[in-house]
Amino acid sequence: MEFTQQELNRNNAILNDYAASLTGSDLSFYVHYWGGERKLYTNHVHKHSFFEICYVIGGEGRYEEGPHRLPIGPGTLFMSRPHLKHQIISEDGLYIVFVAFELIPTESSEEGVRRFQSLEKSRAFHLPNAETLPAVLMWLALLRQTSASPRFFDDSILGLACALLASFETAFADQRGPARATAVQPSASTLVHRAKLYIRDNLSQELKLSSVADYLHVSPRHLSRLFGEELGQSYTTYVRRERIRQAVSLLTTTEWSIKQIAEETGFDTVHYFTTVFKSEMGEPPGQFLKKLREHTDMF
Repeated sequence: MEFTQQELNRNNAILNDYAASLTGSDLSFYVHYWGGERKLYTNHVHKHSFFEICYVIGGEGRYEEGPHRLPIGPGTLFMSRPHLKHQIISEDGLYIVFVAFELIPTESSEEGVRRFQSLEKSRAFHLPNAETLPAVLMWLALLRQTSASPRFFDDSILGLACALLASFETAFADQRGPARATAVQPSASTLVHRAKLYIRDNLSQELKLSSVADYLHVSPRHLSRLFGEELGQSYTTYVRRERIRQAVSLLTTTEWSIKQIAEETGFDTVHYFTTVFKSEMGEPPGQFLKKLREHTDMF
């Protein structure tokens, strides 16, 4: 399948705009992003809170997840499972398409929820020679169909997109027996959304602007500008507030120590964490929690 980078961007921009919420009879999905790169090089070690499926059309590289070091090349279909740190390594670049999504449990059947939850521990997350799998054939057909600008978009594109995501359950099941947009670049809102997801899921890491920009394949300057334009705040301010938001959540829902919360939210020392927390919340974390408990006890 030969798409130029401009065509890949256009097709995925259409899918990001119109195929983000997909509803079937038993399964409903929220798609965080559709994407594709003709030259994807080594990215940073990171994790997601959702599934990300990748299919390699060309190039050679390696996928690393925990103790696994797995070769990837043309025809490889692989799945990054939720909450597991992973990395794609390629010196010469991969021609790759990818989609990130999660199931909507409240809109899916109990069986559907059970099956997709089981994928999180599936041993079959790396599938070489997957060219003839239905999931791959549907994916390529979806991109071609999107490129054709069909009249019956809901039936032809959304139906096919939903079927594709549903088919991943079959592709990656742990078999124990026999076995309408015109943009040519990802939109600003899509890039910022992906950056926010990356930040949210990797708060314990350093999260330099340059690292997140590398992950998104944009320049640090461009990403910094997008945060100002789309969110009205600097990248640094956003990350700091996300760290404190998560810290407040952990402080009020767990019995973790201040030191544990500081580490989990990416602060080098308890002193620095306390200083930033007080700056954002008006008082240090211990005092904040004490007042919150006193207020709760009144009701």
